[in-house]
Amino acid sequence: MPPVSEKQRRAMWAAAEGHSTLGIPEAVGREFVSKDANLITPKPGDTPATQLRNAIAAEIDAVNLYEQMAEDTEDEKVKKVLLDVAKEEKTHIGEFSTLLLKVDPEQAKEMKNGAVEVRGDSANELDIARAIQSGDLASPQQYENIWLFDVRVTGTGTAYRSALDEFVYRPPENFLTDEFLQRCNGLPLIFEHPKKSLLDTEEYRNRAIGTVILPYIKSDEVWGIAKVYDADAAQLMQTTHISTSPAVKVNAADSESYDLNDGKTLLIEGKPAYLDHLAICAAGVWDKGGEPTGVNTGESNMDPELKKMLDGLTSSVGAIATKVDSVSLRLDAVEKKDEEESKKEAEREEKERKDAEDKKFREDCPRKDGEKDEEYEERLDKHRKDCARKDGESEEEHKKRLDCMAADSKRKDAEEEKKRADSALKLENSDLKTRLAGVEERLGRINRELSSTERDELATAQARADGLAQHFGERASAPLAGETPISYRRRLAAKYQKHSAEFKDVKLDSLEGSVFDAIETRIYADAQTVAASPAIQLPGRLIPHVRTDSAGRRITSFTGDINAWMGHFKQGGPNGIRINKPGQGAMSNV
Repeated sequence: MPPVSEKQRRAMWAAAEGHSTLGIPEAVGREFVSKDANLITPKPGDTPATQLRNAIAAEIDAVNLYEQMAEDTEDEKVKKVLLDVAKEEKTHIGEFSTLLLKVDPEQAKEMKNGAVEVRGDSANELDIARAIQSGDLASPQQYENIWLFDVRVTGTGTAYRSALDEFVYRPPENFLTDEFLQRCNGLPLIFEHPKKSLLDTEEYRNRAIGTVILPYIKSDEVWGIAKVYDADAAQLMQTTHISTSPAVKVNAADSESYDLNDGKTLLIEGKPAYLDHLAICAAGVWDKGGEPTGVNTGESNMDPELKKMLDGLTSSVGAIATKVDSVSLRLDAVEKKDEEESKKEAEREEKERKDAEDKKFREDCPRKDGEKDEEYEERLDKHRKDCARKDGESEEEHKKRLDCMAADSKRKDAEEEKKRADSALKLENSDLKTRLAGVEERLGRINRELSSTERDELATAQARADGLAQHFGERASAPLAGETPISYRRRLAAKYQKHSAEFKDVKLDSLEGSVFDAIETRIYADAQTVAASPAIQLPGRLIPHVRTDSAGRRITSFTGDINAWMGHFKQGGPNGIRINKPGQGAMSNV
């Protein structure tokens, strides 16, 4: 049987030479390559009945071949694929046998070169295209040096663009028009989209396979009959590349985009501004997530039984080739799946091994206190290299060296732990000594007799702070036992420091002399300003402010809640006043 496709050619010749990658026995490969008696090519003058009988014979040979291949192979997965295909072929034998009994030979005499003649001897490519459009002929049809295919130019409505992760709505009223159909005439048909969105000279030369010649509207989609000149592309359009994808630029001005709840977007397209090409592809956007439907490969209005016969008998060679290619593809899929599963299993085992190894390394080489990530990873990497088996080192020597390294590491860890403990103890003792010295110093100040100057400074500081505290309805705290004047002033100033925008964050503990005097004066002044603000006045309280004028007189003014003294004069009187009018003994209320 001569090979009828390049894929079959490679598969069968490889089997015949004894090195099949698909599990095809050598004897079967030799028989398939050499045998041609049962592969019947339609000859001029053959009746449909004769072609049907030849097709049945070829199908029977195919079943025998697949069953023999299944019997000879030891791979259970390959055996199952071959038996499934043989079962499918038996179904075809039954269909052809039933059809052979029903076909009217006179109705099938219009067969010419494997296709039905549409309108007598004067038919041309446009006649065939119109017949495909109307459904009188199935798509595709071969005529002279071209193939005529029924293809979808574009769909309308809503679809999903996975490449852009967005939904798109194409308004039907912008595409289902006579004007758009006219724009589709002569539309270039190319194989797959170019790298750039639009065609250029080089891409057109490399990808063009035909043109659209008869656009029409089918339901809510635009379809057209396309002339395909590329024979290889025509074969792919009947097997793997059975959908289409249009390249359309739309007006951005009348397009609208909306964000959806799931994070995706919805683009409502504007009117089509430019139609560049129609690409043949494996699956298109306008399939809308279903099976590829952009290329019509069999739909027609012909009698169903006659259509079955024509579809199966257009070329017995092509039918058998397609079946063999299908088997090869399925066997390839089995082999590829096994390889992928084996690869994934190996990758999983390798990952588990590395994870376990890494876990062991980290247990043997734990992170030290305060050690940064990069420092730890660098030390861990060095540990891995040190633990790796050296060239020429036996397994026993390697294990012994690792045991020694582990023991040495534990010893070093113990020494470092002891050093850390000793250091912590020294630090603790030093801190304790410092604290004791501070306590002793404080006790010394408490027991020390203050000088008259220090007592005066403390009294002055308290009086000054008390004058400010009164503005907030408070009293200044007294000096603590042993507290020096400067420490007492710092403590008093710290209480009101929050009211000074300029010095509220200044550390007062170490300030002395003129620097502290200036800051202390500013803090008190800022606090005095805040105290006079109505925003902080306390209800029911009057705050006295005492100052001395130029004559030495003490003048007291008050701020605060005026009702603290005025409320006594606001008590309500009687609702009316009784007045005695002259000459009247009675009283009246006014």
